[in-house]
Amino acid sequence: MRRCKVISYLKPFLPVIIGLSLGFSMSIVRIPISHENCIHVSKDHGDRKLNSLHRSKDIKFVPEENAHFQPMSDEEAIRYRKDREYVPPVYDTLEDFEPHIITDPELKPKIDFDPEASKKKIVRTRYISTELGIREKLICAVLTTADSFKTLGLAVNKTFTHHMQKVLFFHGLGQNLDENSLDAQYMTLILHPSSNPTQILYETINYLYSKFKDEYDWYYVVPDGTYSEGDRVNYLVDHMSINRRLYMGKPLSYQDRMGTVTYCSVNSGFIISRLLLLDLMGNIKVCLDDTDMKDLPPDKWLGRCIMRITRGAVECVEQEEGIFFQTFDLESAGNFDPETESAANFKDSVTVTGVETPQMMYTLHKRFSQIEIDKAYNEIVELQDEIRQLAPKLPEGEQELSWPIGINPPFKPTNRWDIIVWDYFTEDYTLTCPGEVPKCELSGVDKVDIQNILQIALDRLNEKYNDKGLIIEKKKLVNGYRRFDPQRGMEYMLDLLLNVMVKGATEQVEVSHRVNMLRPLSQVEIIPMPYVTETAKVNIILPLTSQDRAQFVSFMDRYAKVCLNNDENVGLNIVFIYNPDDAQRIHENDIFAKQKQLLQEYEGLYKKASSSSPKLIPWVSIKTEVPSQLKIMDIVAKKYPNEALFFLTSVAANINLNFLNRCRMNTIPGWQTFFPIPFSSYNPEIIYKDVPAPEQIEIKPNNGHFDIYSFDEVCVYNADYMAARTKLSASVATQKTTGTIAEHVDSLDIYDMMIKYSQMHIFRAVEPMLTRRYIHRNCNALNGEEIFQRCERSNAEGLASRTQLAMELFPDNT
Repeated sequence: MRRCKVISYLKPFLPVIIGLSLGFSMSIVRIPISHENCIHVSKDHGDRKLNSLHRSKDIKFVPEENAHFQPMSDEEAIRYRKDREYVPPVYDTLEDFEPHIITDPELKPKIDFDPEASKKKIVRTRYISTELGIREKLICAVLTTADSFKTLGLAVNKTFTHHMQKVLFFHGLGQNLDENSLDAQYMTLILHPSSNPTQILYETINYLYSKFKDEYDWYYVVPDGTYSEGDRVNYLVDHMSINRRLYMGKPLSYQDRMGTVTYCSVNSGFIISRLLLLDLMGNIKVCLDDTDMKDLPPDKWLGRCIMRITRGAVECVEQEEGIFFQTFDLESAGNFDPETESAANFKDSVTVTGVETPQMMYTLHKRFSQIEIDKAYNEIVELQDEIRQLAPKLPEGEQELSWPIGINPPFKPTNRWDIIVWDYFTEDYTLTCPGEVPKCELSGVDKVDIQNILQIALDRLNEKYNDKGLIIEKKKLVNGYRRFDPQRGMEYMLDLLLNVMVKGATEQVEVSHRVNMLRPLSQVEIIPMPYVTETAKVNIILPLTSQDRAQFVSFMDRYAKVCLNNDENVGLNIVFIYNPDDAQRIHENDIFAKQKQLLQEYEGLYKKASSSSPKLIPWVSIKTEVPSQLKIMDIVAKKYPNEALFFLTSVAANINLNFLNRCRMNTIPGWQTFFPIPFSSYNPEIIYKDVPAPEQIEIKPNNGHFDIYSFDEVCVYNADYMAARTKLSASVATQKTTGTIAEHVDSLDIYDMMIKYSQMHIFRAVEPMLTRRYIHRNCNALNGEEIFQRCERSNAEGLASRTQLAMELFPDNT
């Protein structure tokens, strides 16, 4: 009875007891009897070691990045290929990483402290990507010959290079080939000392390895007789993992004593990964010393070499991770016309082999570009259909679709100051003119833009109504409006008067039709710029006329405080400009005598302060009736080296260190010239009245404005100026006109010259770091109509704002 009572009490706990019993039993069964194959970790001195591994003895544990295949002989390769099974690298890791404190002073690491070494400056890499080990994606090598370099090589450069990050051309020198006969122009050409095709391929791969093994993840090699679709080559490497050994191209095979060797045809181009290149070049000597391989063609030699070094684990493949390397051969295509070819194997090709003429290369490029454009339009249509289907499922208030579908909706202003105004235009004139002129002629890029948008509108209308048998012609643009929406792009609204005619009929009907068009903003690209620093010396060139003498003292005082007192890497050169009458009286009455005396005082002052390197301010005098920037720079540029950086300025400019650094950073030799737009102060007699003008100019609407008509301040390198100046002189010399070089020099400034006779980037932007005191500029009609009008406009808008001028005219109404 008592037993039953105990059992009734324990009955609820029976499942727990049974579970614990089974758990202990199973754990005892799983305990290994022998421990000789287990991993033992010794904690002696805090070090952990693996005494034995319960794995195959043939497996070596190495990091994949540094793992290299050991080469083997042909006999080993034959035996290995009979029952080849590639085993990927195996990694063992310890999950227990507990820290241990070393208390024994004898076991602590010895650190030799060098006080001198701690004072040494740490040398950092130029680019942070180098320090972080970030590599570029793809580098391309194009194999060319002496006969095809100026034809097919040039065609490859025009159709392929601009799609790639970096493209190099490789050529082997023959016995009778003169190196100087190759005109590389804008192409990077590397010449090899051999004419053997196999040796050229080896030298090419070796060059890529030695120069770019740490900079790129993929390497693409192709001959110049093959057309490569650049976007598709980039697509291949963008969608494959870089942590693999890949040899990709058009696979071919042949038999030798090693068995079947699969290699990539060099004519179709091939891609090699960085990991495979490291393995290949680390053991390439085995292939170079093999006499049996020296007579092989270059692609067969490379395929066999890769197979031998990787022990047959890597061979040529045409697809990886679902991505295919398609190629099309023109020689086997027969009667082939790229304009009409619609076969899938052609339209999906990455490369096209057998190109014999540059014309065929350009035709293929045009055809593949059209194929990519059609694909893009089809994708846009699919996305728009998907947006239409999803629109009803959106929350209430967000279901309305904007036009065009998929483009951001128009900007919605929050107040009247945010409204984006429309610019009115016709085919001949516009009502939006610089300087608030009410009406001006449509010219330049604006006229080209309007003509282009009208033609596109007419083409789209004919395309839309062509199925209905209508022919549409433009008769007149009645009204045109455009505005730039920062969220969408350039919007156009066109009121067209059209002539509509039915196909086969002779009568035309005039129809008024409104067309809305949008030129959307495309994908923003980051333009790579050359590397520049703030260490370049700035040579300030200051032209000084008789009207500028009153401002010279303020300029020198500012220059001394900013540059001379701070020992900045800045130089100053004064150009005194005399008219012919003043130049004749220079010995009796020098109009710049006080300014020259002031320069001597500054030189004497700073010569005493720094006896080791006295500050000298050179100056030069010129005589001319018509002062111009080109006349001044022609004299000054000859006194400086080509790498000198010039800052041509006016006497009213306020020099400061921030702007000097911006001048250094925004001016790039051989690449870019900087034309800052200064903030010019209004006439202090109008805006300040009887109150003294402040020393520092605050950037406020009532204090001044950014003078868009001023081109007095220029940052340019001497070499870039001289190059453009040489082209200007050559152009003038060839013109069959009655004008002389001097007349052309007077009617041009540096901005006009760099625009017309230089291929450099012209960077012109408002510069808040550069302020300028008020000065009334002396405008000379002999400088040309355009420069004279800019000068007059600058003086007019530099007086004061409209409100301040109105208060001067009507003081009683304030």
